[in-house]
Amino acid sequence: MPLLSAKFSLGVSSPCLLALPDGQNPEVVAPLGEFRTTARLLSAENWRTKAKDDLNWTTGLYGLEVTVSREESDSPPDVIVTPDGRIDLTVQGEYLRSKLPQYQAAALEITNRILSYFQYSLFTPLVRPIPSWDQSLHNPTWFDATDKELRGGTHTVVAEPIPGLRGELGARKLTSAELPALQSFIAAPTEPSLATSLLSDAQTAWFEGSLRRSVLELAICTEVLVKRRFFAQASPAGAAFDYLEDKAKISVRVLDLLDAVAEEAFARSYKKQEPSNYQSIDHLFRCRNKIAHRGELAFRDDSGRSVNVGAAVVETWWHAVANLKVWLESL
Repeated sequence: MPLLSAKFSLGVSSPCLLALPDGQNPEVVAPLGEFRTTARLLSAENWRTKAKDDLNWTTGLYGLEVTVSREESDSPPDVIVTPDGRIDLTVQGEYLRSKLPQYQAAALEITNRILSYFQYSLFTPLVRPIPSWDQSLHNPTWFDATDKELRGGTHTVVAEPIPGLRGELGARKLTSAELPALQSFIAAPTEPSLATSLLSDAQTAWFEGSLRRSVLELAICTEVLVKRRFFAQASPAGAAFDYLEDKAKISVRVLDLLDAVAEEAFARSYKKQEPSNYQSIDHLFRCRNKIAHRGELAFRDDSGRSVNVGAAVVETWWHAVANLKVWLESL
């Protein structure tokens, strides 16, 4: 069976650090299903630093050269030479484009495994996984079993998606009507509240595909919103609540505060006024508990059925928490 290989050159913007002997660009090899993958780590050439006790210079990982190979059932078509001597790459190009998606997926998987190692084993900060729409994943260099480069290629241009373009999770555009508010903010900027920061962090996690982190941020945001509204720190009630909570003598569920306690204190119940959003927050906390206890992105509904949580559900929960924030500010 003929061997086909695709070589991807991917840039790395995360601050992954290397302390290797000069000239060493190590390769890591891993099987991935039907594929054999080889990733060559490329060190930055424009900077390096060394403390007096360091054995090797420290520099950064600026890129990965990932080669993905697999035995195919069919050989790549030859380049066609027309009677007038021109080269026709159409047939070979179509063949390579049909193979590209699976080779892309393998290259993306091995690349993000390497970045994940830096993030969670070497504790590298600010690591960002390579997205599937990265341009480098769409323009590999192809080789046959003899390492001969295939000229057909798969050169494509990819449009990177724009987060928030369609107003997801409250994203808004600057319009003429917003300019006075922008001017006022520049003149007298204010620090965002903790709840606003948490809501923003949950939004960022959602756009990055980190749904578990988004759920955890939303649950913390809800607790901050509710408990700060009901138990202001500057009030005797707030001080008393903090004391009893610190001594583990009191435990109040957020959901109870939003129903019976809110009706008693403010003559308004969030559960009664916003039943759909209240249910979303109920499910949010059930999912938060499942994540905390088992690491699972799921919850059990009132019938006891396990519900797996996807991006659309977390988006609904984000809007419920944003709605709750407005409701609490109106009390």
